[in-house]
Amino acid sequence: MIVKNEAENLGPCIQAVKPVVDEIIVVDTGSTDGTREVARRLGAKVYDFPWRDDFSAARNESIKHATGDYILWLDADDRVDESEVQKIKLLKRMLSLEKRQAYYFVVNSPSPVDGETSFLQMRVFPNIPGAVFEGRIHEHIFQALARQGIKFVNTDIAIRHTGYHDAAVVYRKSERNLRIIEEELKSDPGNLLLHYNAARTLAGINRQAEAIIHMKRIMENEKIKEEDAQFFLVTGLLLGKYYAELRSYDEAISVFKGLSRDFEGNGLLHFCFGQILFSAGDCRRSLEELEKSLHSPLEVSLFPIDIKHLQYYRYYTLGQCYLETGQKELAKEMFLKSLDLHRDHYKSLEALGLMSLRNQQYKEAIGYYKRVVQEGRESDQIYTNLGLASYKLGLSDEAEKALLKALEMNPKRIEALTNLGHLYQKRKEHLKAMNSFVEALDLNPSLKDARLALSDIYFHLYDLEHLVQQCDALLNQLDLPRDMTLNSFEDLSSLYLSIGEALSLNGQEDLSLMAFHLSFLISPSEGVLEKIVSKATDLKTLGDALGEIEEALEFHGQRSQIISPSPSAQDSQ
Repeated sequence: MIVKNEAENLGPCIQAVKPVVDEIIVVDTGSTDGTREVARRLGAKVYDFPWRDDFSAARNESIKHATGDYILWLDADDRVDESEVQKIKLLKRMLSLEKRQAYYFVVNSPSPVDGETSFLQMRVFPNIPGAVFEGRIHEHIFQALARQGIKFVNTDIAIRHTGYHDAAVVYRKSERNLRIIEEELKSDPGNLLLHYNAARTLAGINRQAEAIIHMKRIMENEKIKEEDAQFFLVTGLLLGKYYAELRSYDEAISVFKGLSRDFEGNGLLHFCFGQILFSAGDCRRSLEELEKSLHSPLEVSLFPIDIKHLQYYRYYTLGQCYLETGQKELAKEMFLKSLDLHRDHYKSLEALGLMSLRNQQYKEAIGYYKRVVQEGRESDQIYTNLGLASYKLGLSDEAEKALLKALEMNPKRIEALTNLGHLYQKRKEHLKAMNSFVEALDLNPSLKDARLALSDIYFHLYDLEHLVQQCDALLNQLDLPRDMTLNSFEDLSSLYLSIGEALSLNGQEDLSLMAFHLSFLISPSEGVLEKIVSKATDLKTLGDALGEIEEALEFHGQRSQIISPSPSAQDSQ
């Protein structure tokens, strides 16, 4: 181990592995917090080594003092669980005195930059001449071992690296690392691994344009594809990713097309390509690539990836693509498969909630939206949809509570205002409804449903002046004639009838029905009644429509006086 000011971290790290190691070497690079004393109490041999901006130099100093046949290296903020210690014990029994193998462990590293990443890292290697770390930063030993003819073996032994929880700390370390890498590049400009590390570090601090320059330097080297295909692939994946993060989708797609010719069948490649195409708005091609990725596992490799993140977004993006291409059942299947795979799965819950809402499966929609809220992912849009689903089920109090919560979070959420207005209107709380619709129209004067609802309210309140104003605004929005004199309620009724017919021609059937109801409310007639029944039958809302007709007749006190519907209307009923 190499350490500096790790007095608090050393205990949990060393105590976990102490039963399985034969000696503990700690090289201190300038601690001032009692790290050396803690290390000695834990049974370690402690050596001092002045820090000189060179991680490999410090690690090689620790190797110099090691006497064992094999070396396990750790950082102070590494944690090895008991289950993994048992695996190390088994590995130790299998180690050969010939010292011809080195072993990769799985490192799980939560990071505010990259998420919960996992990657393979060589952690156990033979203590032989020439086994030295290289690189002042992002030090590595695999190249030196490869030159010695050492065989590399992957294991499933896991180490939890806990040092990257704080984004500010990560940023400071990245700035330090970048400075060291740039100094190395001055003396070794052709070192492609340094260019790779520079690109990764730059991207981590949101300097993708500079990162791209370094990655292109690697991709332009034809020998790399032949000598280290995996390195070439990873470089290409990251290059495409950085282009996409800059929204340079054409360049990103070009990179992935080139990779696809050489690495067809690679699950990670197809997944990444599919994500880029989805971001670029090409759902059809995205679907092709994502479906290919289903046939290949997404595995931990030398490239740090968040496996759960990838697994989740593979299903989630497939769901979005299926939805976009009209394959609703497959979309639902993918969203359901994505649940509980990753903390982002609230997005799938939202998608399932919206699908249920559109399919009039309101109880299901409420269930999905409540799960989103329970997981702390509440938003004004979630509460708006939850309120609408509750309203549709007749859960008036729950709907009001959700819609008011949405407006508390965002007073300008127009859908919440209009839905709340309709809820109050149904309760006959006309003043509350009026206020909601007026606020919505202040935000967006083109809302025809709000104007139709206000027309209904103003008629019930006998506010003819404001009723005529709403009628005039609707006529204006629909480019209908407005130069006329109103002499009777029948005239006003005919205007709303023409508004309904214009809305129907525009394909706005729900609004058309609202206008016909208004026309009937203002002046009941057989002709308008027939239109209501026909339109409501088409929209499969005849029951609700008949209820509104009854209310209109009761309002006029004309239940027994209205002209009977024609035979055709009766047939429709």
